[in-house]
Amino acid sequence: MALPHLTSKVPFLTEASVETTAYYTHKIELPCFSGTTLLTSDSGREVVRSLYTSYANIAAASGTGILLATRTWRASSAWAKPLNYSVEELLDLNRAAVRFLKQVRAEVNQKIPTVRIVIDGVVGPLRDAYEDYSSDEISIDSAKAAYRGQIRTLVEEGVEIISLMTVTNLHEAIAVIELAKEMNTPVAVSFSLESDGKLLSGLSLESAIQTVDKATEGYATYFGINCVHPARILQPLENMDLDARFRIGLIRGNASLKTHQELDNSDTLDRGHIPTFVSALKKALLLLPGVKVVGGCCGTDEEHLTALAQQCLPR
Repeated sequence: MALPHLTSKVPFLTEASVETTAYYTHKIELPCFSGTTLLTSDSGREVVRSLYTSYANIAAASGTGILLATRTWRASSAWAKPLNYSVEELLDLNRAAVRFLKQVRAEVNQKIPTVRIVIDGVVGPLRDAYEDYSSDEISIDSAKAAYRGQIRTLVEEGVEIISLMTVTNLHEAIAVIELAKEMNTPVAVSFSLESDGKLLSGLSLESAIQTVDKATEGYATYFGINCVHPARILQPLENMDLDARFRIGLIRGNASLKTHQELDNSDTLDRGHIPTFVSALKKALLLLPGVKVVGGCCGTDEEHLTALAQQCLPR
């Protein structure tokens, strides 16, 4: 059966930024900025439950569905030591993340049976998303070894799609797609872009999509763009081949126009200017005929998501 957001006439929503909201608004420390750690305390779980529910309510009010992500972006084996867990402990947290999200979905659907919620099993880069490390430093096989346990666990627990978010390394992208293919699971790959609309290495988004598609025989369900303000990608999208643009099924924009370096060195949250964010996103969506999912990345919250839903989704 096809995933509901792939056949919907109206794009589904996805989240705003749980992690930046937890850190800056709720003042919760996040080791390695990993949302997985939120699941280890009652207070953390309550913040996540509240945000999941708010996002789902926004989708319901907009007459569409939503992809909600497991809090597992930094929960592959590569992050076990930095987070001070064993690999097995981290796999247990991956299991807990899926089960928790399923529980929240059931709670939401008891109150709003009509809202369609897709459980998105999210994985992330094996190193810092802002670190430029070449494909020579990590092979496809070593990346597969690092991701295999996490992806198998997420699939076994019942996620409906695997999404690799904020990736810049093509070997990691290829590895995740190949693992998803082995497990007969839909998969999306979303690239983190710089303020020039390119990957951190300087590679164009079009080239990244074409390279990964060729290496994986086009298995990815779609590609995505995230962790960049939508105004920064308009010109690159205008110059992109239409076939490549059709492969882009997700966009999650940053609230701020600042560069990654500026955001990484900031002690305060930059929520940006919501009308500018929404206006640029509307223009980007006109250039992306294959978009299935729209949401927010760093610095966005429920207000951004509500404005996006009201002004960017067709009525």
